[in-house]
Amino acid sequence: MTTTENAANQQTEAAPEVPLQRVHVGEPEYFEVVEFLEDEATLLDSGKLLDWLGLMDPSLRYQMPVRSTRDLVDGSEFSDGMFLFDETILTLGIKATRLAATMSAWAEKPPSRTRRHVTNIRVFRTGTDGEYEVTSSLLLLRNRYQEHNYEIISARRVDTLRRQDGALKIAKRVIYSDQATLGTQNLAVFL
Repeated sequence: MTTTENAANQQTEAAPEVPLQRVHVGEPEYFEVVEFLEDEATLLDSGKLLDWLGLMDPSLRYQMPVRSTRDLVDGSEFSDGMFLFDETILTLGIKATRLAATMSAWAEKPPSRTRRHVTNIRVFRTGTDGEYEVTSSLLLLRNRYQEHNYEIISARRVDTLRRQDGALKIAKRVIYSDQATLGTQNLAVFL
């Protein structure tokens, strides 16, 4: 048994995992989460990155693991240690501020035109008061300059949303791309 597996087993033995409890469509919490994700997508599509940062919890972890193609029997297609994004609130804040408030972010000058479609939203209570695990599908359409083609990014997101001072905040986001090789010139947009 490796050190990592041993540590994981010790954590499991110390604190048994509480099963997630589904929040069903029609429950007020479900609609609150859906509105939150819709408002977040609107902020990003409108280029309001500094307002978007206000939706983040101070303990934020924002990750997009690298995907490789392999057989299911060989384990996960997603890397445990290599990421396209691996941000904290500090590093995400620096990137968003650079894009929104400086002229040095040349990859987004002029800014891309984007449209985010967030669907297949499933909400679960984690067992911690005011905390939810939310899975969703994201389709990002991106157009630049005078090009007639769209760049498309399709992904599954797993978010941890936490209530803070009565409002939902993103405490963790893991983005699982549907593509092993992204068909975009850069990742100067947030997912």
